[in-house]
Amino acid sequence: MRQDRNIVAIVQARMGSTRLPEKVLKEICGKPMLWHLLYRLKYSKLIKKIVVATTTLPEDKIIVDKVRGWGYDIYTGSENDLLDRYYQAAKFFNADPVVRITADCPMIDPKIVDSAIEKFLSIEGCDLVGTDESFPDGLDTTVISFRALKKAWKKAKLPSEREHVGPYILKHPHLFKLEIISYPENLSHMRWTVDEERDLEFVNEIFKRLYGNGKMFHTEAVLKVLEENPSLIEINKGIMRNEGYFKLLKDDQKYFKKNRRLIKSEELWKRAIEIIPCGTQTLSKAPDQFVEGVTPKYLKRGEGCHVWDVDGNEYIDYVMALGPILLGYNYHAVVEVVAKQLREGTIFTLMHPLEVELAELLTEVIPCAEMVRFGKNGADATSAAVRAARAYTGRDHIAYCGYHGYQDWYAVVTERNKGIPKIFKDFMHPFEYNKIETLEKVFAENRGKIAAVTMEQPGQEPQDNFLQKVIDLAHANGAVFILDEIVTGFRYALGGAQEYYKIKPDLACFGKGMANGLPLSAVVGKKEIMKEFEEVFFSTTYGGETLSLAAAIATINEIRNKNVISHIWEIGKILRAGLQKAADELGVNLEVTGNPPRSGLLFKDKVGEESLELRSLFLQETVKRGILFGGPIFISYSHTKKDIQKTLDASYEALRIVKKAIDEENVGKYLEGKVIKTVFRPRN
Repeated sequence: MRQDRNIVAIVQARMGSTRLPEKVLKEICGKPMLWHLLYRLKYSKLIKKIVVATTTLPEDKIIVDKVRGWGYDIYTGSENDLLDRYYQAAKFFNADPVVRITADCPMIDPKIVDSAIEKFLSIEGCDLVGTDESFPDGLDTTVISFRALKKAWKKAKLPSEREHVGPYILKHPHLFKLEIISYPENLSHMRWTVDEERDLEFVNEIFKRLYGNGKMFHTEAVLKVLEENPSLIEINKGIMRNEGYFKLLKDDQKYFKKNRRLIKSEELWKRAIEIIPCGTQTLSKAPDQFVEGVTPKYLKRGEGCHVWDVDGNEYIDYVMALGPILLGYNYHAVVEVVAKQLREGTIFTLMHPLEVELAELLTEVIPCAEMVRFGKNGADATSAAVRAARAYTGRDHIAYCGYHGYQDWYAVVTERNKGIPKIFKDFMHPFEYNKIETLEKVFAENRGKIAAVTMEQPGQEPQDNFLQKVIDLAHANGAVFILDEIVTGFRYALGGAQEYYKIKPDLACFGKGMANGLPLSAVVGKKEIMKEFEEVFFSTTYGGETLSLAAAIATINEIRNKNVISHIWEIGKILRAGLQKAADELGVNLEVTGNPPRSGLLFKDKVGEESLELRSLFLQETVKRGILFGGPIFISYSHTKKDIQKTLDASYEALRIVKKAIDEENVGKYLEGKVIKTVFRPRN
């Protein structure tokens, strides 16, 4: 098999260099740098041919003449597209695999080159074997299959992907079979490449000590010289690794601006702010919740977990309409029943059988559900539950933890409480999640007054049996326990967070995810408390609207009959682990919070405080790469491993830019839009 492979080393070389012009022919111990590199490659036992790929520019003709004079093959190609030049050279010489070497590595080690080739040949169907950053900068070796090179040549679009051979392949590991090799020890602090005069000085010092004996020297010999002469490392210390690649990322920004237009979004927004207060129906969808100027303001359609904005740009969506899209956009099993029901009627003079059918279904799947009432929004359900609890206990005060909607009883405690009688606040008492003593204090200070303890399950895990302790404390004080499952319902488990955590609330509120995007919410709970609704005023014209009821039945049956919940958890774990790994590797202070079905991204600055600037930069760079993140991250049944891998590829590139901004202590330099804001939501 080894004899059948035409292993060709292609060295990319040109005279142009912004930092060190004409560096490839700069002399090292009396001979051009490129000569040394080619001479050292000849010592490879596996390379069959060495080719230098340069451009057709007149200034590079000297490279052509020199290389031919030294007896090596030459290929001239595109001056502006290195990937094309490289691919065409490989195609011309029937190379497979290609050993990619850059001309600024005069200390390339043929033993390391052969080791990479051996690894490549040992892996069936391998596409790429490359050295990582544990090697000294200047020993970079990549072995690439012609198949992978051709695919990259066809698919790569960004300047950073066209002016380098490997980035597209490395950024899409789901498309290629990759193997990255490391040096036995971390030598990433060593710089043996030549990009500046200091680099040339360093390399000359090494060659003076090792080249004079006329023998091939290897990495071990260089390390010994540096061990004996540690001051040599100081010659070119502190120069940024891969600086050229980072400069190309700026060209990527120009590409994004040119190829991703938001014209229609901006036009619609100008019209909206003239006739719609705040310009939006939902504060969490407002432009200031995303990076304004970079993120589209209007989406037009969705399919699975993909959405398209009004300008035709496509994104993988992780906001999923703030959580309601549990199965996926345009999900067939739901769309079909809704379309059928639409033809039969949406709402009637009398009640509809679907009200009974869905209510019975909810009592089967939700642990605490003995009776059911329907609403449209989450705030409908939470407000109705509080009203029923007050009626049942004859008390007025509420202990609360988390966010529960826009209705007066709760919204009075937020900063957006204009228009609400301030006296309502006297009835509200906050307590903190995972701190049972804060709830004990509420009861101690309001003996015999608390009608209900209402809380949501936030993006953190209960500690020390916290949830059950809250229930027991509420009951011990004659209060009703209400679990707000607007977000967690049908996402953590079919029966919601109460099923997952094995607890049983008195009342529970469901909404998002219940009907895969159609407006529907529900209050469920113990019959003795739910019967209060026979006198409590909770009546809406659209409570029995049939499209949402039909959608909810179809959604719940899909969850019941397919592996929806397990898929959401599995895919969510892959995304969370990948994001955290990328951040840790790059040294970005990012914490992926929450659980796999519903996560969050918490960026922290150098003093450990939450940074909306860093978060904004990440959202900006991911949305430009076709990934729509927002506040919480919601996984749907339609998200695939391929979607996750594309997301991780884009996120890694975004985090590299975040890291660069952190290192330069200048996030604003990289932000193209406005820093995101938060809708006030106290989390206790």
